[in-house]
Amino acid sequence: MMLWVVFGAAYGLVMRVFFGYAPHFFGVQVVSIAFMLGTPFAIGAIVIYGLRDTKPSIGNMIFAPWLSILLALIGSAVVLVEGSVCIVLASPLFFVASSIGGLIMGFVLRWTNKGTATLNSILALPIMLMLVEPAAPQQPQLLEDRVSIEVAASPHRIWKEILNARNIRREELPSNFTHWIGVPRPVEGVNMMTPEGEVRYSKWERGVNFSALVTERIEDHSITWRYRFTPNSFPEGSLDEHVKIGGQYFDLYDTTFNLVPISANVTKLEIVSHYRVMTDVNFYGVPIARFIANDFMSTILRLYKLRSEQSAS
Repeated sequence: MMLWVVFGAAYGLVMRVFFGYAPHFFGVQVVSIAFMLGTPFAIGAIVIYGLRDTKPSIGNMIFAPWLSILLALIGSAVVLVEGSVCIVLASPLFFVASSIGGLIMGFVLRWTNKGTATLNSILALPIMLMLVEPAAPQQPQLLEDRVSIEVAASPHRIWKEILNARNIRREELPSNFTHWIGVPRPVEGVNMMTPEGEVRYSKWERGVNFSALVTERIEDHSITWRYRFTPNSFPEGSLDEHVKIGGQYFDLYDTTFNLVPISANVTKLEIVSHYRVMTDVNFYGVPIARFIANDFMSTILRLYKLRSEQSAS
């Protein structure tokens, strides 16, 4: 079995390298149905075909391919063709697709004698999907998310913390999934007046930096800024190419902070964000983007809650 597990992992790595160059020739990206569904599906079929003499159970059909997927993901990290953020975010889809491939190959082996012919066809599946996929252009999904929290401080106190968030320490940010998988943490966010108006300057770890122009402002009540990312906003290695903000697949448009008084010293602090997701696998990418966005926004809210309540006390 291990030979076929290793073969499946090697097949996955070869496909990853191939799809890394595919855009130059076929216009298909790594974040595509051909790679993200076709490749793990084929890996699952490879592993179960290797178990054909043992008459694999349903459980084996589902879970045996996972070892091959795991080896392929680890291999991608080791040879630096993929970063930690992409690996973690893509792995659930890879595991599920490999199980489906394993089940289909398992049933073919049980009910027919066409296992070898089926495997040969499945091995070519990512390439065949790649050739037809460009006919269906990517459709952007424009999304809005809202997250809020109650803060034991006045709107004025919270307002000051939002506009001047300097020297953000790691211990001020609660543990969250987004930073655990490798997304840089914020270290500063400061609003300054410039000749073009009020501008928000943000810095994250690993040299990430960008600005945003304030487009609406009601003192102590609401502020909106629209982001501006440049080629230098994300230095090489700071964030995986496939999840880079302002990139092909994901873009963050604007953020609004709303401060709504609940009582004399309690305020509802809300973040509203608008962003774009555009991939060939939006059925998966959109829920992932929403999860990451909500996780990050919740972290920012808890930072301002901590600082505002400490300042108020």
